[in-house]
Amino acid sequence: MANPYGQCTAGSVAEACSYMYGYAKAYDDANIRGISNPAAYLWWLDAETGNSWSTSTAANRADLEGMAAYFASIGARTGLYSSKTQWTQIVGTVPSSSNLYARPGWLAGVNSLALAKRKCSDAPLTAGGTVTITQYMSAGFDSDHSCI
Repeated sequence: MANPYGQCTAGSVAEACSYMYGYAKAYDDANIRGISNPAAYLWWLDAETGNSWSTSTAANRADLEGMAAYFASIGARTGLYSSKTQWTQIVGTVPSSSNLYARPGWLAGVNSLALAKRKCSDAPLTAGGTVTITQYMSAGFDSDHSCI
């Protein structure tokens, strides 16, 4: 497969290896987890500070781009899940040349349905994307509101 960041050098955590890591993890998710017909699903790429990430936003973006590339290669769709604050910290600004640019977004981070409804009009995680779902806490559980 083509890597837009070039050749991955063993031991590196730069963009080329991060892209390959993301591609491989998406392959694992689709192929070794017992999911029949993984292409039929919309896969949400989760960017939360509670997970482990590089200190490099460019490497993190490459990781997610690799995941999106693998899912696209099997005909599956991907979306982006995060809060705007966490997304900015982990991924930073996504250029229009990125395969993440026009993805649907699932925004987290509020504590009421009323606020979740208002978040539907917030800026998406990437400038080319759209907010399609918002998440809020209700009775101690995560709940979701469709923006479409």
